[in-house]
Amino acid sequence: MSEALEEHKELMHYTGAGGLHGIISSRTLWASHTSFMNDTEEILGFYNRVLPMLLKQELEQLVIDSGDFSGNVKNASRLGIDLIDYTVKTWIERLKELARAQDYFVTSFCTTTNDWISRNGLLSQWRAYGEDGGYAIVFDAEKLHSLLIAEGKLYYEEQLNETEVEYNLAQFSDIKSVQTRKCIVDLQKTVYAQLRNQRIDYADAAENVCKLSMLCKHRGFEEEKEVRIVVREPSLNMGQDIQSQSGRPYRKVWSYIRNGVSVPCIHLFEDQKLDALPIRRVIVGPHSDKVDRKRAVELLLREHTVNAEVLTSETPYRGK
Repeated sequence: MSEALEEHKELMHYTGAGGLHGIISSRTLWASHTSFMNDTEEILGFYNRVLPMLLKQELEQLVIDSGDFSGNVKNASRLGIDLIDYTVKTWIERLKELARAQDYFVTSFCTTTNDWISRNGLLSQWRAYGEDGGYAIVFDAEKLHSLLIAEGKLYYEEQLNETEVEYNLAQFSDIKSVQTRKCIVDLQKTVYAQLRNQRIDYADAAENVCKLSMLCKHRGFEEEKEVRIVVREPSLNMGQDIQSQSGRPYRKVWSYIRNGVSVPCIHLFEDQKLDALPIRRVIVGPHSDKVDRKRAVELLLREHTVNAEVLTSETPYRGK
């Protein structure tokens, strides 16, 4: 089991009335393409903010360790060229090119260790999703993990996993995840060895870069304590490699309309034909009609044979 699920037993997914009805009735979760997430720095934030720092650290160490490289830096400086900066930018552009061979789809959840929030929801989420009420669907994390294991056996895909995002990847000492710390160390060792030996193969570093980019999040979102399901698929632009399917099909990419924009997505669990998703409870967000809405949710759950508690949030947020 992932580190994220060892720590968190419940995952909270905030949504509106349409999202609630869709999740309950279809027994699926939609993972949206990262280019259309609320965080405008999704994925790219890692390449723009964190990766330059990681690469620069290794280059500066190489200046100390390697007389040849140090000499090259000095010679370039005499010509008005910052060799370290140039090398960092070259690596980032090449790694970005490799990343375009894949598409990333994400379903996001909030977590909390606060009992009150777990039964009443997070105010910032009610503001974001609940101006007209909003709902929080609380999933059993362990059972959701079991569904993901089964899901991974149905399709050919580059990666399917659940992970806890990191809000401060630039500060190594603040990173809790052993796996994430190892990923950074492995990346830096690869970069250092290649530069020292002057044998550059960007693909060797690309896997760790992809992993880190998927869990990098701006610290402005830190209070969400996000855990996400990430699906990494062959890029729609690059096409699918028929030889790599191993008898398993690729996922179908769907789309939905949000704010007038068509958003690519995939439907998790649609081919498992579930009786119900592992939902522990549904929290009805702050609203003047929340009691009636609670009753409506109870009827919706009964209609689709979902055995889950329904609560109303006590957060005194007025909304609309």
